[in-house]
Amino acid sequence: MQNVAPSRALVRRARSLLQLAFVMASAAIFLIVLGIALFVVPGEGGLAELLASLLLLLGVISGLGAIGVAIRAVTLRTENDLARLVGNALATSFDERFTFIRNVSKRQLGYIDAVLVGPPGVLVFRIIDMTGVFLNEGDKWLKRSPQGTWDLLGRNPSQNVIQDVTALREYLSKKELGATPVYGVVVLTREPPACQLEVKQPAVPATHLSSLYVRLGSSYLAKDRIDPATVRKLVSLLYDR
Repeated sequence: MQNVAPSRALVRRARSLLQLAFVMASAAIFLIVLGIALFVVPGEGGLAELLASLLLLLGVISGLGAIGVAIRAVTLRTENDLARLVGNALATSFDERFTFIRNVSKRQLGYIDAVLVGPPGVLVFRIIDMTGVFLNEGDKWLKRSPQGTWDLLGRNPSQNVIQDVTALREYLSKKELGATPVYGVVVLTREPPACQLEVKQPAVPATHLSSLYVRLGSSYLAKDRIDPATVRKLVSLLYDR
């Protein structure tokens, strides 16, 4: 199995954002310096002061924008450590026909933790790092409190992965790959006793990482559904090669 690095589009986007931040910062400095210069020019009157104030205002706005863009570039997720952990764990279970892609991110698609592409189709991952005792019934998730009660989980992994699967199906339809089978799975990276899970007729498979391959045997891995040419198209599309 190929466990490929984050989508190159993410790296390019981060670099583009840093370049934009640099241009905006340069423009801010220029506008501020020009505004200050107009303020100190003698005898120009109220018009010069108005223009200087406008330039200073634009300079400050541009500077704040540059800071915001730079923060976005630095915090953009160009790697997902949990997805890398899952990919490494699965590497020996799948042969070279499969490709595991981390950090799939596109404007028309949104962000997905990871996808596995192979002859059975595409498998969408929602990867969770949680501790506690959980119950997944249908598309609902509950967590047992210290008092022994069951409380709704604030973030719902099943609903999240269902949304990702729907978004990917719509995206592939636009790319004339709408017949591609797309599945979803919730993977818990923590093992018992730190993380305990009970499932009752789950809307999508949910499992610990250690039992993921076995759990997929009756669903995603049940049979091959797409030909090698389609697999290559999907990998190229999602990985931006």
